[in-house]
Amino acid sequence: MFFAAMAVIGIVASLGTLRWLENYSGEVSNIALLVISHGSMAVGVPFTLQYAREQVPREFWDDRRFLRTNYCITGVWGAACGVAAIAGAYGDLVLHNSNNLWTGWSIQVAAIIVAPQFTRWYPDVVRARARREQGLPGPEEPPVSHMLLPLAGFLTPVGIVVLAFGAGPVWLGTALIVVGVLLVKSLNRPSAAGPDAGDRA
Repeated sequence: MFFAAMAVIGIVASLGTLRWLENYSGEVSNIALLVISHGSMAVGVPFTLQYAREQVPREFWDDRRFLRTNYCITGVWGAACGVAAIAGAYGDLVLHNSNNLWTGWSIQVAAIIVAPQFTRWYPDVVRARARREQGLPGPEEPPVSHMLLPLAGFLTPVGIVVLAFGAGPVWLGTALIVVGVLLVKSLNRPSAAGPDAGDRA
């Protein structure tokens, strides 16, 4: 409904309103998603619930773990939208540059990388913990590195852009590239506590 309303406004709005939307539509959209996500939690129906129910048998719909998981995931999406809105607003209102590499792109993309990664990672964590509490066999709890790996990989292209377009000091671009590569290698390294640890012991 929100995006349909934005489309209608875009069709019928005056030239001045269209210019305003060109500058601030990203912030307005992110703030709206932040309000929707936290509003849905406030009324007891986190907005991810309708999607999660399509993938989970009905007998689990009222399970406290299932509900708590959706509250956590919805909260993370709301926080990601909030971070993106703040970054965009700072770029537009303080820096007067909506295309600033950091506020217009890097910070916002990083937030949107974290949210879907958390959405994929956290349910597996909850399932693994539930099996462990019940003494059932199953996959181990996925490490946090599984969630952070794409974010670490994002540092390298940001560093390349910094060097290519002069969006920061050379040392910063170089550091982002090096840290990104090292983090990806480190996070990809098998954990000593992994499934083969017992065999090695």
